[in-house]
Formats: sequence, C-alpha cells, structure tokens
Amino acid sequence: MSRCLVCSCNKTMPLNEQNMGQPVFQALCRHEVGAYLTALEQPDDLLVACTQEKPLFTALAESKTDVRATALRFVNIRESACWSSQADQALPKVKALLAVAGMSDPDPVPSVSYRSHGRLLVLGPASRVTLALDILDSFEGLEATTIVTDRDALIPAGRARPAITGIVTSLQGYLGAFEVCWVQSNPIDLEVCTRCGACQTACPEGAISQDFQVDMDRCSSSRDCVKACDAIGAIRFDRPQNPRKETFDLVLDLSDKPFFSQFDTPKGYCFSYGEMSDLFKGVAELATQVGEFEKPKFFNYEKRLCAHGRNRQKGCSLCIDVCSTSAIRSVFREGRGEVEVNPNLCLGCGACSTVCPSGAMRYAYPTADRVAQEVRFLLAAYEKAGGKSASLLFFGSTAEWGDGQVLIDTLGRSARLGELNGMPAHVLPMGQHHVASVGIEVWLAALCFGAGEVLILLTGREGEGYAEMLESQVGVAQAFLEIAGLRANAIRTLRASDSQALSQALDASPPQSCLVSKLAGFTLGQDKRSALEVCFQHLLKFGSQTQTPADLPAPLPAGAPVGGLLLNSDRCTLCMSCVGACPEGALKDGGDKPLLAFIERNCVQCGLCVKTCPEQALALDPRLAPLLDRREALTINEATPLCCVRCGRPFGTRQALKVMIDKIGSHPAFQGDAARRMEMCSDCRVVDMVEKEL
Repeated sequence: MSRCLVCSCNKTMPLNEQNMGQPVFQALCRHEVGAYLTALEQPDDLLVACTQEKPLFTALAESKTDVRATALRFVNIRESACWSSQADQALPKVKALLAVAGMSDPDPVPSVSYRSHGRLLVLGPASRVTLALDILDSFEGLEATTIVTDRDALIPAGRARPAITGIVTSLQGYLGAFEVCWVQSNPIDLEVCTRCGACQTACPEGAISQDFQVDMDRCSSSRDCVKACDAIGAIRFDRPQNPRKETFDLVLDLSDKPFFSQFDTPKGYCFSYGEMSDLFKGVAELATQVGEFEKPKFFNYEKRLCAHGRNRQKGCSLCIDVCSTSAIRSVFREGRGEVEVNPNLCLGCGACSTVCPSGAMRYAYPTADRVAQEVRFLLAAYEKAGGKSASLLFFGSTAEWGDGQVLIDTLGRSARLGELNGMPAHVLPMGQHHVASVGIEVWLAALCFGAGEVLILLTGREGEGYAEMLESQVGVAQAFLEIAGLRANAIRTLRASDSQALSQALDASPPQSCLVSKLAGFTLGQDKRSALEVCFQHLLKFGSQTQTPADLPAPLPAGAPVGGLLLNSDRCTLCMSCVGACPEGALKDGGDKPLLAFIERNCVQCGLCVKTCPEQALALDPRLAPLLDRREALTINEATPLCCVRCGRPFGTRQALKVMIDKIGSHPAFQGDAARRMEMCSDCRVVDMVEKEL
C-alpha cells in the first residue's frame, strides 16, 4: 500500500482536499512536519509531492529511529504542473504524476564498482603543473605525481611530489584504473636526482638548468656531469627510450589538447586549460573521487542476437558509432563479430540500445518495457482524472545528461513570477537518466496508449552526436506514421537550451488529439522487434487516419531497423554465401533445391549479406511490408538444378556455371574436349582428369 502527502507550498498551488480527494498541507516542511514524521511510522510506501525540500525530508527520515515506511519517494508537482499559467487546468496532470510516482520501484540492476586511493597524475606544461601543485596543497587525500611534458617554466625542485619529464604516448582507463605510458625526454631522471647540484658545477657549458634538466642545444657531450653523478646514477645519455608504464586512480590533464577525444570522458579524468579558477574546480572535483563508489550496470547484451559481424565482415556497428564514452569495441573470434562493453566506461546514456536493430543491446535502467508501463499508467491516470489530449515530454533529468529538469524547474519559477507561461497542463513530463535511452518502440507504444504526441527534449548538453541519432530515429518513426496515414509530427524533437526557449516551444505546441480509436493494453516485453511489430499493427489497425495510408510495401528511410532485400537474379548464382552470413536467420536455403528464401520479419538491415555476396547481387531495401508477407518465407530466387553430365547428380545452376566459365574457362585443364568438365560435379571432374592422365 502507498501513502501520499501533498502540500500546496504555502497555498501557491490551487490544490485542496476537495479537488484532490485527500488532505492537502500548506507547510509540510515547516510547522506541519509532524504529519510527515507520523507517516514515516506507517508500514507503507511513502510518496511526498515535493522535491524542493527533499534533502530535509530525507535527513529527517535518516535521523528518526522508528521509521517503518518501506520506501520513500518524491515527485515534483510544483514546477512541473502547478506553477503555470494553466494551473487551474492542471489537476488531471497532478493526479497522473502522483499515480506514476507511486508505482513500485523497477527491478534492481547489478552494480559496477570503483576503488580510488587518491593516486593522482598531473600532466602538462611546467607552468600549469606548478599552478596545480599550489592548489593541491589545499586538498587532502590526493597523492600527486607530475609528468612535465613541456618545460615552459622551471620545474618545481621540491620532493614532496614526484616529478617526471617525458612524452606521454598513451593514456587509458577509468577511475581507479588509469594506465599511462611515457618515454623519458631528458638524460636526467628527476625521480632519481637528489638535486645536489654536483652536475651543474661539473658541466663546462653550464647546460644544466636550475630545475636539473640538460639543455641539449648547449651540451657538448663532455659527460662530466655523468662522472659527478656517478654515486647517484641519475644521469644517462644512453637512456633506453623504452616506454615506461604506471597506474593511477585519477588524472588531471593540463595539456593543450585532452588525451581523451570522446565526448564523455571517463570518471576520474579532468581536463583543464590551466586557468586558476578552472584548475581549482577540477582539483576540487577530483578530490571528491577518493574512496569506493558504485554505479548501476546500465545495459544487457545478448550476443546471439548481435548482427555486428560474420565471416570476418563487419555488419551493424551502430552501437559503437553512437557511444560517446568509447566504452564499446568490436571483437572478432573465429570470424564471428560481436561487441564488448566496458561497464566501467559506460555512463548509461542508453543510445546503444536505441539504435540497436536486433535488440541484442538492451537498456536496463530502466528497461523499455518498464518505461512503457509507466507511460501507460501515466496516461490512464490522466484520462481517468478528466485530462484530454496528452503530450508526453521525454527529457534527460540528470545534470550530466541534458539537465532537462533544471529547465523545467526554472520555467516553473518564471511562471510563478508571471514572466513565462510555464508547463502547459496537457504536457506530461517523463524524466529519464538520458533522453537517448528511450527509442522508437516506446514512442510508438505511447501513441498506442493514448498520447496525442511524443516530444523529445534536446537541451544541447547531450552532445550533437546524440541529437543527430535521435533526429534520425525520429525520422524513421515519422516515416512509419506517414505510411499509416497518421500525423507524422506526432513524434518530434524540441530543441531548447534555456527555459525561455522551452517555453516558446511548448507554447507553440497546442494539444493534439489521441491517434488511435482503441487504446492498447499490451506490454513491450524484452524483444524489441516483437514490440515494434505489435506497435506497427495496432497503429495500422486502430489509427485515426488523417490521410490515405500508403500501399504496402512502402519505403522507409535508410537506417530503419526493418526492411527487405533487392536481388539481381541475373547476378545471383545461388551460392548461399548470404545464408551463412545472415545472423538473424532471415535468409534460408532450399536444402537439395537451388532456392533462396527470405523471411522479412527477421531482417535487421545489417548489410552482412550484401557485403558477403561475391557477385554483388544484393542490396538493402528499408521498407514496411504487409504483416503476412513479413512472416512468411518467400522465395526470392530459384533455378533449375544443373545435373552432372557424367553421374547425373545435381551440383549447381546454369548461372553458377556461367560465372565459373567466365572466371576459369580459359585454364588449360578445361580446353578442347576437356571443356566438358565444366558441366561435371567436383567428384567426376577429378575422376575425369585422373583418367585422362592415365
């Protein structure tokens, strides 16, 4: 059982016991806090309709000794609904938000661990490194080692922190497990050097600087410094340039360009240009990353469904291409390709699952099926409370992934002051860990569940790669809606980098009526392709058409996860190379018959068959075909068997024979009377050649 506490926030929201059907507090976080403390003593899930004072409510629950509440959740109804110029119409929205927030938690996911002891690598020019070392004195728990890559200033001579001069050749890893490789760039090893100054005194050219590095332009190779340093052994002009390697927990990169080029860098890595304020912020951030940490394992991968590669040919690489953390890499084993995901590098954007055409990569935080359940529950509660023409707004709610909630909160506060209109009453916000984690199957399902439109908010902080990917996926969804005769813009993106732009975009989006005559009741399950097909069928059957549906099959944009194949029968020899290459079982051979069949429902448009075909007889055909045609194994090429002229056994086709003649017909083994061998099976051909030699 779930209990809900609603507060009107000092009567700034038009909520009361009569319209809510339950008590409504005015100052739950202040003089009425006793009601909250009492509710904590009840053995129920507790939902508090306030996020402003979440820290206070959480602290009170942690300090209370007799808490029996089984779960404590919070939901924003203030900025998301009631601080709006349409607050008097927002009651259905409020009840819908409360209903979905009261759902039980999603199934837990495994965790990924990090352990950092504070071993910090600081690398970059001497001038920036010196600034960073000064700042580090203000922070405890960080043990810094410096690699000076450019002597643009004197290197600190103190021994409090190890200093190295060198050229960094590689840097990889993540929080608690960074590995750096470098080569020594100067004859004097600062790790060994005691700064005694004997080398400086001995050098006839004065080529050794105050920071104990040899100026090779001034050095005349007298090697007196080497003799003076003999007992210490810090100077070697013949020092091997073999790469040196060491591991660190954290990295402060002060180079001109970051070593990590991907959009989202690993946890534990900070890149700074060396400005004092920027440096202080970076060091302060790294200082918080000492200890043991956990995060969710955001994904599930089922390699049997993966269409990445066969026969050493690469097919689908969409997940690798879209990953902003470089967490996904290609792996081939015995000719078969799959992908590997480093869970420590993965930050949980979910874009890999959105673009995956086969469903091999699935987002788990939460699953698409869980998001669809929340959408259906939200829309049902909205309709039950009298709401009409709902628009769903998907957005990234976390600071690192779009900060959409901040825009919504700012919009609500501006509306409270009368500066902007705030969130419209018909727009239902659906915050996600990352907006890219929700894809076509959820968008289409939302329309089947009764949404008038689906909006995807892009704030600009997600990175242009994500925006391009989502625009492409939206294009596929819109193409399908057009095929079904429905409003194509029922699924679209909104671009807004601030609350004013968001307000303008929402004000320009009037309510849209439901697209279906019958609301769907299905669940998406774990099979992405089956989910897509269920959505397709429901919209085709129950869609409220605004235009004449297209005749099927109808074309879809390139990159669509469904489609057929175009086959050039003049080229195809029915060699069946494509059958062996197809990872999804979409292509079938005819057994003893020279026949090629195709099950369109199984095709993920990975292109492996196209790349494998030796005759270049195949091409992808992204399209939507009738359901019966998609499910049936349809023959796309067939030929009369070519029988061996010696034993009579079928061994190929006329087209294959023609190709073989073109390729090897001029060989001496097939000249004159021997040309007959071309029409023999492989066994009879060998026998015939042996007989002729005898």
